[in-house]
Amino acid sequence: MTKPLYRRVVPATYTQLLYEYLESLGHEPDALLQQPRYATDPNGLDGVDVKVWESMLARASEALNEPLIGICVGRRVSARHLGLMGAVLLACDSLGSALDRFYHYQRLIFDVLPMRVEHDLHHTMLRWDLDEQAPGHLVEQAGLAVLVQFARSMVDVDFSPSEVRFSGSGPTQIESMRDFFACPVLFNHPEPGLQFETRLLTLPVKGKDPLLVNLLVQHANELLEQLPREQEITEQVRREIAKALQHGEPTAEKISKALNTSHRTLLRRLAMANTNFRNQLNLVRKELASAYLQDPRLRITDVAMLLGYSDHSAFTRAYKEWMGTAPKTKR
Repeated sequence: MTKPLYRRVVPATYTQLLYEYLESLGHEPDALLQQPRYATDPNGLDGVDVKVWESMLARASEALNEPLIGICVGRRVSARHLGLMGAVLLACDSLGSALDRFYHYQRLIFDVLPMRVEHDLHHTMLRWDLDEQAPGHLVEQAGLAVLVQFARSMVDVDFSPSEVRFSGSGPTQIESMRDFFACPVLFNHPEPGLQFETRLLTLPVKGKDPLLVNLLVQHANELLEQLPREQEITEQVRREIAKALQHGEPTAEKISKALNTSHRTLLRRLAMANTNFRNQLNLVRKELASAYLQDPRLRITDVAMLLGYSDHSAFTRAYKEWMGTAPKTKR
């Protein structure tokens, strides 16, 4: 199964939070942000680049001298800012089912980074993987504020996380952040996210509508299918290995750079596909060796060089391990 190809965008409806907040303060958003308001797609498949979103928040933060601009806009969130996702969440019967839906359809509202949900005996953790590229500290601040504020609006009792984590350094108004989240706030953490007591997942949602949620989920599934997905990581790695072999034996570090990802991420993705870099390198060499040995113009030393070996004896040993015989028997 292919993996999501994150577009690194947020919906235009989501960015309306900032425009509306600036308007409430008497400012002209388009002029202050130097960015005209984005038109929204009724299907929610439009997208504002996350770097642009970060720069918009930074511009507003500087103009207003407000380092907690993300929390300021997050306080104002409503279902319409989240598009179809907002409607889906409000129709769920409990916070637990809403979390399941949020995890599955996250790309409809934050098509930037993969998210993980982990549970232990007493707590549930939501974490975002920064192996690819951090979205920006104000994007994090706004995103976690939106998540907590919207969860609070869904239930009749107080909802507060037990811990919130940010990847960047903290602002001077850390106490104000703690007041909003009503819990400890950590900074310089490798994985931003939040943690809350698992018992809160049983809280009923105020506007639950089982019939409506089924219709909305069907629509969400259709939209999700339209979003791009990656090729299998093994296919990508094999293709880059084949291209790199002519320059010598490729390493995982070189291939990760070619794929514009980190070494750690590449190894982790291969492990998730139940393989590793060495296995993929050997598979490519074995397949290419079979093809090259059919060409009478190529000597054994030529084949060894094309496969990235330093000398033909190393190739001969490897070929015997793969095929149980020496390469010359295939000529």
